[in-house]
Amino acid sequence: MAQSSGGGFGYTLLHTAQEWRTEAGAVLAPHELTVPQFLLMMALYRQHRHDWPSLTQAEVALRLGMDANTTSQIARGLETRGLVLRSPHPVDARARALTLTAAGVDRASAASASARAFNDLFFSVLTAQQQDLFGTFLESLTTASEKRS
Repeated sequence: MAQSSGGGFGYTLLHTAQEWRTEAGAVLAPHELTVPQFLLMMALYRQHRHDWPSLTQAEVALRLGMDANTTSQIARGLETRGLVLRSPHPVDARARALTLTAAGVDRASAASASARAFNDLFFSVLTAQQQDLFGTFLESLTTASEKRS
């Protein structure tokens, strides 16, 4: 572990998140996806698996905590690669509906399996009970932060 800067919990949280993202990026590289691209595709893959309606770019941005411009750039890049379809929203003419193409579904499925295996490995240093508590603690911190925003 890197030597602490004395920053306490905030430093440790940031450092752990950076380590996770670096390792996750390496796991996703064979799938030719970055972490943000993967997260966007997973939001769409969930909709696909449950046969739920398409999400708009704005809905994806909100769910992922990304700004709208970043989400749009990522979606356009994935569309250029034939993984995402951006089409006019059936109700809101200003919005773009996002769906995975067949190639996108295949890529998302494979990347999802790799990401699950990585998460299992990354968090395996914690017992099941510690993982449950860790998740609860993170949700509490996120909820409190959202209330302050």
